[in-house]
Amino acid sequence: MPFQIITIPFDPSLSVFHTDLLNDFLINKQLLSYRAEFFQQQSKFYWTVLVEYEPVLPKSDKNKQKLSPEQEVLFNRLREWRKEMAEKQGVPVYVVSNNEILTEIAVNKPQTMEALKQIKGLGEKKATEFGQQLLHLVQTFIEKK
Repeated sequence: MPFQIITIPFDPSLSVFHTDLLNDFLINKQLLSYRAEFFQQQSKFYWTVLVEYEPVLPKSDKNKQKLSPEQEVLFNRLREWRKEMAEKQGVPVYVVSNNEILTEIAVNKPQTMEALKQIKGLGEKKATEFGQQLLHLVQTFIEKK
């Protein structure tokens, strides 16, 4: 049986744990068992859930279908960057960015902050926090191509 560990951060501004991550993951799966644990890292609170599941519907790989080989190279570099940022901040990778945003960046290759802000799902806060790094990655990719 496949397993997945999902970590759900507490959002202090709304005073809630966003369960969308867990619900989205389980949407095409049959839950067989789970184990939830609460933990605190520094002053941040989390639930982590170990899920045992069975796939119900085949998972479509939206990213692979959309991307050319060139775009896939940039997408993978963006994923590496996301992992590095998540490790530096001590948060799960999805807190930095999701795959859909990285796919849109790989496809559109924005080169200005205004273009980057047009990426669906990339809010003002993430654009301010990570925008310059993302633009540098895209620009470097284009130059080395």
